[in-house]
Amino acid sequence: MGVIETILDPVFRPLLTLGPFWALLIISFFVSLLITVIYKLVTDQVEMKRLKDEMKEYQKQMKEAPKDNATSMIDLQKKAMGANMQYMKHSFKPTLVTFIPIILIFGWLGAHLAYEPIMPEDEFTLTVTFAEGQEGNAKLVLPKGLELVGNATQRVESEASFRLKAVEEGDYFVDVEYDDKPYSKEVIVSKELRYASQLQAFDGPVKSIAIGYEKLVILPIGYRDWLGWLGLYIIFSLVFSVALRKVFKLY
Repeated sequence: MGVIETILDPVFRPLLTLGPFWALLIISFFVSLLITVIYKLVTDQVEMKRLKDEMKEYQKQMKEAPKDNATSMIDLQKKAMGANMQYMKHSFKPTLVTFIPIILIFGWLGAHLAYEPIMPEDEFTLTVTFAEGQEGNAKLVLPKGLELVGNATQRVESEASFRLKAVEEGDYFVDVEYDDKPYSKEVIVSKELRYASQLQAFDGPVKSIAIGYEKLVILPIGYRDWLGWLGLYIIFSLVFSVALRKVFKLY
């Protein structure tokens, strides 16, 4: 189990039992609330309000200023930009505080909500990418719990693709033997929203091994069902952020 899972699994994993939509909705609200609270704590809201009112006043003056008075307009623009820079400087502080927690949460979401898990009886592909100029044969060696659909040995070109079938739940390591050396890729078979990383990279004649996952569509919209966890997270977070800023009266 990686660092991200160790930290966040006890908090977020129980939410997956509600389904991906509700899990993402709750996590998006939690992240938006976290950002909002930290923003309120680390910024001087009195100063933020003053700067925002100042910018509005400059904008009002620019609209009312005579169009033939270029000097006055330039002076107002400089003052407005100065106030805006000060406002952005204050706003940047909470970004520094929340950067690492948000990266960790994004990593956890990507590890649980990006793809459909491989379940028992599912078939999936394993694609091996080779360095340029490689020749010969690559052989797939499977553990008990996974079955091969097709040939275990493939002729090496730029890629070799193997088709597998999951038999029972478990965490497995599949070996691709090439040039007298094994290259291992983790495969997780689970009925839960859980899967191994999509790509494993290597240095050498074998460049990578990738699992052919299907994208997890959390909210089907349109004929292509394109809305995955990231798109839906952005929508949820925008709505929650606007609402929470009003509730906390943030500037």
